[in-house]
Amino acid sequence: MGEVRTLCDLYFHNVDTLKRPDMFLWKQGGQWWERSTQSAAENVEALACGLMALGIKPGEKVVLLSEDRPEWAMADFAILTAAAVTVPIYPTLNAEETAYIANNSDAAIAIVSDQDQANKLLSQRSALPSIKRIIIMDPPPEGRGDLATWEGTLEKGRAYSAENPGIHRKTAATVKPDDLATIIYTSGTTGVPKGVMLTHSNFIENCKATLEEVDAGPSDRVLVFLPLSHSLERMADYCFFWRGCSMAYAESVEKVGENLQEVRPTLMVSVPRLYEKVYARLMEQAAHASGLKKKLIHWSVKVAQEWAHATLEEGRVGAALSFKHGIADRLVYKKLREKTGGRLRLMVSGGAPLARDLGLFFFGAGLNILEGYGLSETTPVVTVNKPGAMRYGSVGKVISKVEVRTAEDGELFVRGPNVMKGYYKMPEETAEVLSDDGWFATGDIARIDEEGFVYITDRKKELIVTAGGKNVAPQPIENAFKTNKYVSQTVLIGDKRPYIAALIVPNWANVLDYAKSQGMAEKDPAVLRDHPVVMHLFAGVLERVNSRLSRYEQVKRCRILIRELTQEAGELTPTMKVKRRVINELYARDIEELYAQPKENRGA
Repeated sequence: MGEVRTLCDLYFHNVDTLKRPDMFLWKQGGQWWERSTQSAAENVEALACGLMALGIKPGEKVVLLSEDRPEWAMADFAILTAAAVTVPIYPTLNAEETAYIANNSDAAIAIVSDQDQANKLLSQRSALPSIKRIIIMDPPPEGRGDLATWEGTLEKGRAYSAENPGIHRKTAATVKPDDLATIIYTSGTTGVPKGVMLTHSNFIENCKATLEEVDAGPSDRVLVFLPLSHSLERMADYCFFWRGCSMAYAESVEKVGENLQEVRPTLMVSVPRLYEKVYARLMEQAAHASGLKKKLIHWSVKVAQEWAHATLEEGRVGAALSFKHGIADRLVYKKLREKTGGRLRLMVSGGAPLARDLGLFFFGAGLNILEGYGLSETTPVVTVNKPGAMRYGSVGKVISKVEVRTAEDGELFVRGPNVMKGYYKMPEETAEVLSDDGWFATGDIARIDEEGFVYITDRKKELIVTAGGKNVAPQPIENAFKTNKYVSQTVLIGDKRPYIAALIVPNWANVLDYAKSQGMAEKDPAVLRDHPVVMHLFAGVLERVNSRLSRYEQVKRCRILIRELTQEAGELTPTMKVKRRVINELYARDIEELYAQPKENRGA
């Protein structure tokens, strides 16, 4: 096979040259199952031909609405090799949000995982005139003749292929690098979701550049758990597929810890929230431990961060620190690595900023996190830290063939072969962010140091401007809170207000332990959050964070929230970003109480 120029070329390169018995793995009925490259390829060809038999034409759109599973990847490659366009939809979206994307994209066919996902489209059928057929992966309930089955579509495709020998590869060969491959809809944190149009070339160029920085090969096994609707996981999986890695699909986010130990992956892609939870569990373990063990865990965290700093930023580790690191490794870090399966050599982090202290801790503990940066509009990777050139706190250096620059106000602009064609059916919105000479306005505020490392400080639209005219970037301050064992989530408040305040979701397990140590028997968060003992505790949390901040950035007051912010409640996007507008609406009363308190009351 010649040069890989399209995702179709990438797919056939893998099928023809990198055969393996465990291409895909998934867990069902308490057991892990394997699907070989050949078996997967047979399904892809049958489904692609089945779509053609159903009348799909080159360039038409096909919705893909499913949780992560082998069928997701097979459906995606079937759509692409049928010369059609994949429109992925997060399976966690509600019926109205799902229907908006399906309708806006002009999709002709939808492929869904199960009856629950099918019902989202069926309940909105009158609003979806372009959808001609819904194909369901799992067998539907009896009597659901309005759905085409996965197996039935495969059978139809085999018959179509027999009547048209070689049609699959012939059709795939017609796809050009500049042809549209997918429309990925943004999560809509600031308004109506926009359909990001990405070409085959966008993905191939981004894969090539990323694989120059992140090594992967047939000896690697990847645990997939971020939604494949997420541009980062999707592009990363194309990279891993290209290099012939084995792909294991996690049962769910809740089961990731268990699946890590079962699958024992060598590579993984995540968002910072996973690493924050792993760290929080370690702090929770320390809270429950005896005095000596508690001191050991906290000491080992400090040693890991000091060792990582010395290794990465000073270039040398002294004998005393090296000795302490060796002891901490035997007593603490080794056990932590065993909980991840014991074989993880690289973890990629994206989607949101990773707190510098967390990155240093994990590196020092032998779990190397490569933080990068990008957006759906850039396919997504723009920068990445790489082994041998890492700087925690930064998002790394620019990948090959990509240019970046900052405007006078600090906004980062990107140009390169990874930049989107534009927003689907939104020429005005496209013109606002994409110049005629190819520069894309990211909406992120950044700085670039003398060595070329890029630092993202915040979203331009999320900068808080206080009543005194001071600009405050919330994300770095929110990240500072996350390293505290008593904090789970933080949202800064203060736009057009006299000072900065915060909504804080505690790590209630650790707070309950603290309350118990203070002689309190109360366990109800609704009661505890206003108790003087807990208010005093969080006043101390604020004091520790504020000690690193300029006076105008300091958090003067906080309000304790009883429960975690969730996607189900509409507070987080599917990629775990905070929807600040929604938070301001849902917690308006709490926010007003923060600013209604007497000025002299600086407590929590």
